[in-house]
Amino acid sequence: MGHVIGDHSYGESGIEFLLVDRARPEQRVRRIRADVRFLADLPEVYQDGDNARLLPTGAISNTVLALGAVHTASEPEAYALALSERFLAAAPPVGTVDLRLSSSDLAPLAAGAPPPGVRHFAAAPLPRDHAGVTLSREGPPLVCGGLRDVELFVTAGATFTGFARDEYTTTQVFTDRVFGARLDVTWRLAEGEVDYGDCRDRARRALTEAFTEHISRSSQHTFHQLGSAVLDACPDVVEVRVEGAHLTRSLVDLGPFGMENDGRVYTAADGQCSTVSVTVHRT
Repeated sequence: MGHVIGDHSYGESGIEFLLVDRARPEQRVRRIRADVRFLADLPEVYQDGDNARLLPTGAISNTVLALGAVHTASEPEAYALALSERFLAAAPPVGTVDLRLSSSDLAPLAAGAPPPGVRHFAAAPLPRDHAGVTLSREGPPLVCGGLRDVELFVTAGATFTGFARDEYTTTQVFTDRVFGARLDVTWRLAEGEVDYGDCRDRARRALTEAFTEHISRSSQHTFHQLGSAVLDACPDVVEVRVEGAHLTRSLVDLGPFGMENDGRVYTAADGQCSTVSVTVHRT
């Protein structure tokens, strides 16, 4: 019985580097990670070892770095779109480019008076910006933006009641609990010209405001509220996906030490966690 080759792809992941923008009065340093995947039509490479039409993965990494030099001030979405267009132009057998970027700003240090042109930075804070572009030779690009590793915590007021039970359910009813979550928020943008930076700023503010004004009835309830808030704040967003983990924060038992824990010390181990995801889109 014969066989034929099916869908195939290749690429380069984990391309990490720094972009330094010296053109602005307050310099900016970002840590970037790029993951690139090509969906290609290269059966001869796989079946016969014929590499004549195969663009090496080293060229992928070099392209990411070279275009970074002219996109030091660009939003991640614009940079990802420029890379995707370049890859389609450079590699005719590639039908679709699937590209993911994450970006985190290093924190400037405001100590002392550095010499002209010199700025000091410390480790990048969270959350991180991220962007994704899927670009095919036919049809418009699919452009997404977002925030990764958003960590939220409220010290009281959250509840968890009225849930289903079976013979293995030991979960307690909570009418006033702490609530913590770490999540990724990804929004899909409408076609056409979009101010990516303004959209991200609006989304960031919307997440903060929605969380502080919201009383959580469950992780699912909170994640949906956050996604809806981003949609309401950003007219150019057509769909939002919120996914992540409810971080269990339990009171540490200080009784063995003759101490009462009146809501001061909580566990923070995140190895095992409850995962939640929801997609919210416009009607």
